[in-house]
Amino acid sequence: MTLGVRAISTKDYRMKRILTIAAATVALTGGFAIPLSLTPAATAKSVTAADPVDPPARADITRVTYRNSESSAGATVHVRNLQRAGKLVVLLGPPGTDVMYQATVWIKADGTLGKRLAYTTDLSRVGRACGLTASWSAATDTIGVSVPHKCLTFGMFLSRHWIQATLTVGSARDAARGLNVGRGDSPDCVTTEEMKRVTKGTPKAGVHAQLDTAGRPGSGGAGGYSRVYRTCNGSPAWWIEYNGWTTKVLQKGRIGG
Repeated sequence: MTLGVRAISTKDYRMKRILTIAAATVALTGGFAIPLSLTPAATAKSVTAADPVDPPARADITRVTYRNSESSAGATVHVRNLQRAGKLVVLLGPPGTDVMYQATVWIKADGTLGKRLAYTTDLSRVGRACGLTASWSAATDTIGVSVPHKCLTFGMFLSRHWIQATLTVGSARDAARGLNVGRGDSPDCVTTEEMKRVTKGTPKAGVHAQLDTAGRPGSGGAGGYSRVYRTCNGSPAWWIEYNGWTTKVLQKGRIGG
């Protein structure tokens, strides 16, 4: 792994960053708490990592929870004595690469909450329009951010993301440990209930988001092709045939069934 993009993190360039985002507009109110639900979807995979004490307190991350649901990825960052200042950066991308998205949340000069998303490589950083959501609450000492998966395009379906958060306040900075987080409730495999929800006409992108896996290539036929999906319980794998032009589901079945 090269170190190009990692300069925005500092503590460990092999850590990736992410946060939890879940509302539409966010504004700081007089009490400096932003009402925003950061409750993850029922199917979301989440991983919580503790962070050691780092002086000064205003930039000390104590704990971070990374989440990766079927529809969004993000994090909730707990800070010791969170103040009305600073910037949070969360990185999200494929494990082991320098190509990722950078979600940034900061307090503006007028006291409102700023937020933006950028696509980064070891050579460039390009802003991307996205309806990400965020929160900053001194009352609960937490910062939250969440990015819809439709904004995180890598040219492939990812069943897991590397996520890492870094908080900067003035000259103080604290980077939480980056972790790989599986997407949905069954990364890389299909449950019976998930496959039951796959119906004729469903777009392939929607199928993979629902199954938490892109499977592997199967056979091809006139005007169509198939992909094979491993089951979580070890039973025979499923196959799904897609229309070669619309990429929508034509039919499905069991291998050997």
